[in-house]
Amino acid sequence: MVTEDDFWDWENNSCIDHLQALMRMMRGWQPSPNDDSIHNDRLTRVAKLSMVSLMRAQRKHDDALALSLKLVREEPTGVRPRIATALCLIDKGDWHSARSILTELKESDGQDPRVMALSSILGQVVDEEEIEVALAVGKGKKMKKWINSAPVNAIAGLMVKGGMDEAISANVMIAAHEASRRGMPPIYRDSILSTVFNWLVLLPTWIVLGIFVSQEIGQAQGIVIVLSLTMIQFGGRRFSRQQRRVIRHRDQKAMLAYSKRMKRFKVVPERSNIPVGTHLLLSGMLVTVNGVVLDLGLPGWMSERLPKDSEKSVKARLKRQAKSMSKSRPPRLQPLGEGWWLKRPKEDGADIPVLERLIGAVAYRGRPQYIQKKTGRPSKAIASSPGQSRTVSNINMTQRGIPQNTRVSERKQRLNSPRKDVRVGSKTIGPNVRPNTTNSLTKDSDDDLLSFD
Repeated sequence: MVTEDDFWDWENNSCIDHLQALMRMMRGWQPSPNDDSIHNDRLTRVAKLSMVSLMRAQRKHDDALALSLKLVREEPTGVRPRIATALCLIDKGDWHSARSILTELKESDGQDPRVMALSSILGQVVDEEEIEVALAVGKGKKMKKWINSAPVNAIAGLMVKGGMDEAISANVMIAAHEASRRGMPPIYRDSILSTVFNWLVLLPTWIVLGIFVSQEIGQAQGIVIVLSLTMIQFGGRRFSRQQRRVIRHRDQKAMLAYSKRMKRFKVVPERSNIPVGTHLLLSGMLVTVNGVVLDLGLPGWMSERLPKDSEKSVKARLKRQAKSMSKSRPPRLQPLGEGWWLKRPKEDGADIPVLERLIGAVAYRGRPQYIQKKTGRPSKAIASSPGQSRTVSNINMTQRGIPQNTRVSERKQRLNSPRKDVRVGSKTIGPNVRPNTTNSLTKDSDDDLLSFD
């Protein structure tokens, strides 16, 4: 049994802090990024990416975009932060800006399956052999093979008919936006009809049957019949509750019961109401093994660990969330069509790469070296318009003699072509050699400078 003392033993551990944050979010179906977090490791960044996917589903587009841009600043060479930013821009309608991010990703990570999935979302034809691409644009019976390949990916479960229990067994937060909209509390409770049937129908039936047997056969036989049937009834209920605790990936009793409860509240998460590309960002409980972040999912039976809040207060809070969602623009739910960039006019400022426009040179810190290391060729220079550089402070640092622009990777690319009219010896002058052509000295002048007097 895990107690509060166990959590204190692991204080300031990113894995435990993330688990506690997940339980807080599950308590009210509300994504709540922790701005006061002291962690800056890879696990925390992956958790923030999952937060972006939940914010997209609950139509908090500005907050989701701000968080994704913050992640790009923290990890300029990362693939998933750029994908998250592109998906947020698609939700806001800035499709050309999202396409500029895809162009940069293709230059550095063109063979990454996640980049290929983003290409398919942006209307480009991509082979569906990769699971990331198939979950983005795939359809039909061929999607059944992915449910076992991705046991913690909730989208894979939703692609299969009758796969709702597998989806919430993988990650119950896939239903957070629909649960908020329909006002379904996260804690599982038996239906009122089931309770009424067990206590007001079955139990009186056994009593009446026992009275009938006692009149026809004998009083002892009637008492035995009543006690036997009552024990069978409550023993069966107890056995059913025990079976719910058996953890399975497919057809788990607890998740089947939870999915039926979702149907009672008309909570039906499916492809037509989930933002496109959610499978690229959503994650559950995270652990690190040798520095690699692994996703363990967030099964629905974790709701048993939630504090018992009153259902009235929870529904009132969910009603406010639903009202806020109804006033916002819905996210993009389907991939874009082929060739849309030929018909749709560009947004204002789309000629400049969107990350350079929104973040600046920080978004490209280390990327030239990263691209050169992966591809073996130098990256293209970032074309920045004059006057677009942003200062880090309102103080005039030049007048105070404070050094600026000291990072080579953040400087504007200035390619000075070598001068071909000047030669040093028999070699062509290079870009780093600046010969002095105005005050060239001859051999005679050199001798005049030497004096032994």
